[in-house]
Amino acid sequence: MVAFGCGYAALRIMDTQNQDDKLWGLITQRIEEEKCILILGPDIVPSETVSLNEQLKSYLEKEGHGGLKYYTDDEFFSFVNETDKELAFYDVQKFYEKLQPNEIHRKIAEIPFHLIISVSPDLLLKKTFDDKKLDYTFDYYNKEQNPQGFEKPTSAKPLIYNLFGNVEVEGSLIFTYDDLFDYLIAIFGKHELHQDLRQELKASRLILFLGFKFDKWYFKLILRLLNLHKGKLSHAGLKDRNLLPHIRNFYTDEFKINFLNYHGVEILDTIYKRCGEKGLLRTRKKSAVTQPEIFISYSWGGESEQTVDKICDAFSQKGYTIIRDKKELGYKGNIKEFMQRIGKGKCVIVVISDKYLKSENCMYEMLEIKNKGDVYKRIYPIVLKDAKIYDEIARIDYLNFWDDKVDALKTKIETIRDPVGKVGVYEKINQYADIRRIIDDITDMLRDMNTLTPEMHRDGNFETLIKAIDGKMKEEID
Repeated sequence: MVAFGCGYAALRIMDTQNQDDKLWGLITQRIEEEKCILILGPDIVPSETVSLNEQLKSYLEKEGHGGLKYYTDDEFFSFVNETDKELAFYDVQKFYEKLQPNEIHRKIAEIPFHLIISVSPDLLLKKTFDDKKLDYTFDYYNKEQNPQGFEKPTSAKPLIYNLFGNVEVEGSLIFTYDDLFDYLIAIFGKHELHQDLRQELKASRLILFLGFKFDKWYFKLILRLLNLHKGKLSHAGLKDRNLLPHIRNFYTDEFKINFLNYHGVEILDTIYKRCGEKGLLRTRKKSAVTQPEIFISYSWGGESEQTVDKICDAFSQKGYTIIRDKKELGYKGNIKEFMQRIGKGKCVIVVISDKYLKSENCMYEMLEIKNKGDVYKRIYPIVLKDAKIYDEIARIDYLNFWDDKVDALKTKIETIRDPVGKVGVYEKINQYADIRRIIDDITDMLRDMNTLTPEMHRDGNFETLIKAIDGKMKEEID
């Protein structure tokens, strides 16, 4: 494998124009073969002023978080206590929401990389793909849970993978030294990178880095995490920033990196031009666009299932088919895979009931939806009367319910004599703990949404719900 890295980007120095042509030809060929992986650092847009994290620091101070500390060398924050950190997270999200994709993001989206790994927790590249109506899969590493598998990425449907978390999911972020230690414990221990991702890295022949500063902790960590130092030739650019000799020697000796003399923007522009000349640039093919699937998540029996039956009838009259478990899953169908499929759905009707909030399967579906991001845009909730999400005291009962489930399993696992038998139970404990963590987020969001009452939906034959999803369908297809 050849890896091209950089201060803000990377490529190899060549002595002649002919050698340059061979280099660009090789990169273009590897991209076309789906054997070139793009890895993005936190500063893919070169700045002569301050880094993105320094901009975030200034923003947090402006928003009144005067007690925080910022360690410039490692780009980590320190908060007075956990409460201050949680309050800051709200403004962290606002900061990232204000960021907008630029020309670099747009070119990256059109170059047919099949796998793009990002170090930043932002969703700018994801937003770019959405704006350009390009097909893709998004996933991220969360240090608090087991990674999920994903479909094999292709140039037609690439994978965008956030290696250091998703700004929408607080527990996944790495902003403090404690976060980093938790991340290292997870990724080198109980929550290793999923085999699907490791397989893609192993199969690649070329790695291209954009947006990195070699003197920061994350570049060394990435090389180790992704095993890019084992039997692979690496190249890194120098032209974007100065590099001290001892740092250069470290990467040359330890990771076999050859440093190069190209600007990141030059690299991206050249690759973009070469792919354009070969007709490889990614464009949305309208003929390939299909109507997004409509899923429904609910608990079986009682008012919940009666409501689902009526929803399905109402949508059927409008020409829509709703995908529900009882019709989609045949004998011996894989329930977990179906729930993960719901989690990725762009339109998910969620019928919230008391039973739903206490159901392992239902809350696993909600966990999958939450982990895939953009929850507010993708779910269409109907809250039944027995779901006690509007009463703060009653809502605590749901938190206690899942705490009790975790405690019961922790107690019971001690009775298992054979350590081999404990693995599955530990996974279940982690799942219950994950559900416990999202209860607050989900119920807060539902309380803030005007979901209408079940009676209003039924009296209008779910017309408001149908119009909302119809609008989403047109948005996805246009």
